[in-house]
Amino acid sequence: MLLVDRIRELEVALDFLLSKVEDLSKNTEQKLMGSTTIVGGIENKGLLSPVDISTGLGAIMGNGVIWHDGELDFPPANAEAPLPTKGYNKHTHSRYSGGAIIKQNFEIVEYDPTDWVTVPPRNPHSQQFWQTNPKIRTTTNSKDETVEMIGALDLIFNSDTKKWGTAAYEIDINKCYIVERDADGDIVLDSKGKEKKSPLYNTDQTKTSIQWDEDNQVWRLYAAFAPGTPSGE
Repeated sequence: MLLVDRIRELEVALDFLLSKVEDLSKNTEQKLMGSTTIVGGIENKGLLSPVDISTGLGAIMGNGVIWHDGELDFPPANAEAPLPTKGYNKHTHSRYSGGAIIKQNFEIVEYDPTDWVTVPPRNPHSQQFWQTNPKIRTTTNSKDETVEMIGALDLIFNSDTKKWGTAAYEIDINKCYIVERDADGDIVLDSKGKEKKSPLYNTDQTKTSIQWDEDNQVWRLYAAFAPGTPSGE
């Protein structure tokens, strides 16, 4: 095919396209969109889950944030979600993610074990499906008053390490160690290169820091220590 014939074909094709564009422009530009009707099935609004992190005491179906795969399905009325196998919405709690936990508002609760066990048992991973809240366990204080076992953690802030610690109300003598740490948090070494760390209690009386007083039923701390004597006598 000669070059002049090829050019002539391209000119014809170009004229056709320009005519098509002009026709489309006349029929579409500055034209109002016509109304249309879309026919479809009726949507079941009852399966919509609003984003709500409150418990589902007032709702038969526990609508809320999906926390795990057990909540992907919609269980029947008065039923709980199945136990989870995979978790979603995982997040940390810091000033930048999830928000720092507020000391005054972070509560720990212990439920009454006799009320916790139900048929079927409550799913601890899906509180929004609970129909009723379990009873809170109670105890007696020093004033012989009955109080519920719920409250904020007793936390103490260390201004040097900028970390929170807990106030201890019970010391397990077999697990508690007495240590000395430096400013970096490392255990300090003594002149022999050994860590300044020892268990609070040892069955060997020459190595223990405390001793049980059978007559008075109390733990006694050794009152004094003299270098060179194992028991400090």
